Amino acid sequence: MRIRRTVLIPAAALATVLTAGGGANAFVEHKAQERVAEEARSRLGANADVHAELTDPLAGLKTLTGQVGTVRINADGVRHEGTSFAVDAALHGVSTDGSATSGSATVTVGYDELAERLPKPLRGMKPGTDGSHLTLSGTVGGLGIPVSVLNKVSADPDGLTVTPDSVRVMGQRMKLDTLTSLPGMEQFADDLGPRTVGLGQLPEGVRLTDAKPSDDGLALTFRFSPDVLRAADAPGGPSGNASGGSGDTGA
Repeated sequence: MRIRRTVLIPAAALATVLTAGGGANAFVEHKAQERVAEEARSRLGANADVHAELTDPLAGLKTLTGQVGTVRINADGVRHEGTSFAVDAALHGVSTDGSATSGSATVTVGYDELAERLPKPLRGMKPGTDGSHLTLSGTVGGLGIPVSVLNKVSADPDGLTVTPDSVRVMGQRMKLDTLTSLPGMEQFADDLGPRTVGLGQLPEGVRLTDAKPSDDGLALTFRFSPDVLRAADAPGGPSGNASGGSGDTGA
């Protein structure tokens, strides 16, 4: 006669197993985040303050299968060609070979940095935002009139364009041509633009999609093509794809 044995798992034992599994996930996830942060720091510069986060549930355990999911990377104090900026990137469909299916990054240049790079006629004006416009505040004209110029910012593949929309004088908003019609103000209108700012040669597969003022500075959003996110040693990756880029986002 065969006796069927019923195995009972106490609730306390089950809780122990689940806790152990969660701890393993957290440990693996922590290590994976460290490696992502180290790789990002090697690309962005040793002085950058870089943080990485795996956002998918059980992301740590997924790494054991070669998949990571979505990774967010935040970096402050990144410097390139004398300019300091912050980077907030999101990569989706990330695998442990270093490839991803899609991604984007927002590069934010602080207003103090922008002030140092204004064209000579506008030096001394202070960049900022009123919540929707890029503002340039300062004094103009021989009378030293305090003015805040409200600019629209737009992006295209060639760079970003800053277009003066209106001005605020002594708390009153008016059209730009109302101010520039005053004697001695014609040159001020010419100095304001519109101006197009080129971004130089971006890496292949990286394109500028948006530009807007934020509380922290001028935020430029870039999107990456699947080709540029494919690992160099993956099939069809940049090293084996004639149309692929270098794999360096340049952000």
